[in-house]
Amino acid sequence: MFLAVNVWQIVLIVLAVIAVILVILYFVGSKLQAKQANTEKTMKQMSMVVSLLVLSKDKLHIKDSGLMKQVQDAIPAYMRWRKFPIVKARIIKANIAGGAQVMSFICDPKVFKVMPVKTEVKVTIAGIYITKLHSAKGVDLSKLNK
Repeated sequence: MFLAVNVWQIVLIVLAVIAVILVILYFVGSKLQAKQANTEKTMKQMSMVVSLLVLSKDKLHIKDSGLMKQVQDAIPAYMRWRKFPIVKARIIKANIAGGAQVMSFICDPKVFKVMPVKTEVKVTIAGIYITKLHSAKGVDLSKLNK
């Protein structure tokens, strides 16, 4: 009898701890969702459509990507070990000072899958992030909507 009471007490304590953890995760998740929505809104405001000649694409660690030092330092430490979809491209037509130049861009994973290499594409960029593929020769853009 004494052993059965202790088992029920332990079960109740475990359930209470699990309930507290779930409540904390709910509030942290809602805060992260709001932050992501704000980031997407900012990216839409600063986006522009450009024409690029894609030279290469690969998944690379941020230190091997060829991105500027300021960008590499801005990546959180817990994400530096991860590989990012990086596209090296020459900017052809844009309202960017400096004319045609080769740059490295971080690409959205959905766009990265269908991005052709050695082809001129029209994309939307926000800073150094490729967010949308508008047109490219030989690419079925209906894959992006899935």
